[in-house]
Amino acid sequence: MFEKVKLVCLNHEDGKKDWLAKGFDEVIFSADQLRSNLLIGEELPEKIVFDGRLLDFIRLFPERTPEESCELVNGYLEEGVAEWTDGNWEFFTCRAAVLGCCSGFYLSVLNKKDLK
Repeated sequence: MFEKVKLVCLNHEDGKKDWLAKGFDEVIFSADQLRSNLLIGEELPEKIVFDGRLLDFIRLFPERTPEESCELVNGYLEEGVAEWTDGNWEFFTCRAAVLGCCSGFYLSVLNKKDLK
């Protein structure tokens, strides 16, 4: 199932151990590494393995360009996400949307569906 996803979120130490035990060799991005790549405009890899939760991943994308950030995030979310949740892997697709409130714009996950 992992070959179908573009984003893997290792939001718990057990998830990281399980991921490494499976023998995958992708680089695991920390929040700081990903934030740096986004700030300097460096192109992101086709598949990202992220050391954190999905919501933490989404919050790293620049709010000053919410539409561009939304488009970039959706490139990963629509293809599929694997996230370690409560001792198991959860596989799903979803979309991010740009929402606004009195304090500005932000990205939010919508339409989460199990990946079949």
